[in-house]
Amino acid sequence: MAPSKWQLIVCGISHNTSDLFDREPLQISRDQMAEANSILSRLPEVRESAVLVTCNRVEFYIVADRSREPFDIVHEFYESFRDMDINSLKEKFFTYKGTHVAKHIFRVMSGIDSMVVGEKQIAGQVKDAYKSSCAVKAAGKIMHRLFHQAFRVGKAVRTDTEMGKGACSVASAAVSLIKSMLDDDLRPTVLFIGANQMIQLASLNMSRLHHGKFMFANRTAQKAEEFARNYHGEAHSLEDLPSVLPIADIVLTCTASEQPIISEDALREAAEKRNGRSQIIMDMAVPRDVADMNGSLDSVRVFDLEDVKRFVADRTERIEEEIPHAEEVIDRMLEQFSYWYQHVICEPLYNGLEATFEDMRMEELEGALKELDSEHRAVIDKLTRRLVNRMAQMRIRIDSDTDKESEN
Repeated sequence: MAPSKWQLIVCGISHNTSDLFDREPLQISRDQMAEANSILSRLPEVRESAVLVTCNRVEFYIVADRSREPFDIVHEFYESFRDMDINSLKEKFFTYKGTHVAKHIFRVMSGIDSMVVGEKQIAGQVKDAYKSSCAVKAAGKIMHRLFHQAFRVGKAVRTDTEMGKGACSVASAAVSLIKSMLDDDLRPTVLFIGANQMIQLASLNMSRLHHGKFMFANRTAQKAEEFARNYHGEAHSLEDLPSVLPIADIVLTCTASEQPIISEDALREAAEKRNGRSQIIMDMAVPRDVADMNGSLDSVRVFDLEDVKRFVADRTERIEEEIPHAEEVIDRMLEQFSYWYQHVICEPLYNGLEATFEDMRMEELEGALKELDSEHRAVIDKLTRRLVNRMAQMRIRIDSDTDKESEN
């Protein structure tokens, strides 16, 4: 079989290759995922695609022409999506191709590649990425198989190894960091800002500690009320922050805001009202929710995901002992995917289907175009070229849907 002109690639940036400052401007919110997947899938020579975004990674899974450099595709995406030039971050991005892509996402799904080794939250985030891609029909034959195999790997690793037992999420690690700084006799008033899975996990973990009052603030007050009911707490809108921020001994925040929601002035005003009483703020958002104070307020200690990353570095020894067993599961299931991938990538669908259609088009038009003037030849050429492209794409969708049904 002839080598394919298409290849599976992943190009991304993560906590392994960058710091929080690098990743903040690249973040894509949940509300933006449909638009992001649509833009990526429409870029030249991109056949299939899916975007995976977590607080610690932004990754682009793509089936594209071999002539395209993976980073160039991502660069073009950010130019279209956010009018942003990411060339200065090029060295922070990693790229894998072919079956190495499968091994990477299998490690991600298993929690091996996570900032908190063995974390369980990543499985849901990978599934959300796949659903978002499918929703805009950006996933095709290869993406369907890749992600479904990743789901199987994650389940097998959790079932056959000890990787998932006792593993914490980023939110629970953040709460553990806070706990390490608390006086056992303190029953703090805690303010949670945001209404998402990270806040849900953080509030659950904080509820297991000695605490006083819980307060929840969110842009939509109804969401805050839903959280507050679970803990007999208070619900507030973000407009109430000036009044509730000074009351809180601990603040945990994680929103999708592109700009800080707690400004430097707000921190100073709250500190003045607290009359020197210390306040701990855990900022779990990307981009960050809290303005950078550079330690200028002695009574306020602000932590972010980089601090959590350092905190968990020494707490993963037991789970890391299970990594070799998880790798055995990954290698076994990678072999299955590799066998399938090496065959499918050489199918006509991925190796010259358009060329076959183009030859047929030119053969049929060769005589007819000679009888037309240049203006009409251009119109007919453009029309038939578009028809050929639509036929090829229709064939891709049919095969992709068939493959997806067989996977399910």
